[in-house]
Amino acid sequence: MIHTDTVVENAVGDALRTMCPCSLDDLVAQLSGHTWSDIFVAVDQMSRDGRLVLRLVPGSGYRLLLPSRSDG
Repeated sequence: MIHTDTVVENAVGDALRTMCPCSLDDLVAQLSGHTWSDIFVAVDQMSRDGRLVLRLVPGSGYRLLLPSRSDG
């Protein structure tokens, strides 16, 4: 199991609450105080444990959503 930084996970969650849905690139731009790799690891862990949803959008890549907004 990969250890993730809860500070980065909290930042990802906060950003998604205001800009959901968004791409990973949008999220990285929003969280410029964190490295791309730290954000990626946090997104990976959060998607594995259900705190966020990755949805494939044909032709434009993946969108990150909070579970409560994944239906829309």
